[in-house]
Amino acid sequence: MRHCRMLAAAALLTTALAAHAEHFEYKVELSGTYSLGGTDGCTPPLFDQPACPRPGSLSGMLSFDTPASGDGSWSIEGNFGDITDFSATFGALDSEDLYGGVSVIGGAPNGSVGPLDGSESFAFDWATRTASYDYDYGYHSPNGAFSGTLTAVPEPAAALLLLAGLAGLTGTARRRTRAEAVR
Repeated sequence: MRHCRMLAAAALLTTALAAHAEHFEYKVELSGTYSLGGTDGCTPPLFDQPACPRPGSLSGMLSFDTPASGDGSWSIEGNFGDITDFSATFGALDSEDLYGGVSVIGGAPNGSVGPLDGSESFAFDWATRTASYDYDYGYHSPNGAFSGTLTAVPEPAAALLLLAGLAGLTGTARRRTRAEAVR
């Protein structure tokens, strides 16, 4: 009887893992040019220049969960779209409501997001392992254009989690059997 319960629990856990949304997490490394705006740092100051560009780099994390595993397309609409936990931790993207979408084709996600005012945009494609981030807050204001790479952040495999759960259930069952034998 106890073994049936353990098998039922293992089957339920396996089903839950299979139907669970898929989690994606990537490290983003970008390089490009940016400007602080105005003519500060320009030598000589050129007032017809939108700003003085300089080289720079950005790094951060990109993570999101799709509502279902497998291929599909989902919207990002602030906190109300299909994907409500989209996070990009560079620039001002991590402090704004983002709008855009994510598609997963053959297990490889790609997509783009930005705030409603269009001042920033971020695009990524896992199939090519590339990403880009652009921002422009207007003439003589901060702006930048960056491109670079995505690297997957390893996660524990679902099979290892299942085995750990089964080991825990087995240990609990053995303790109960020993406790009943002592009585």
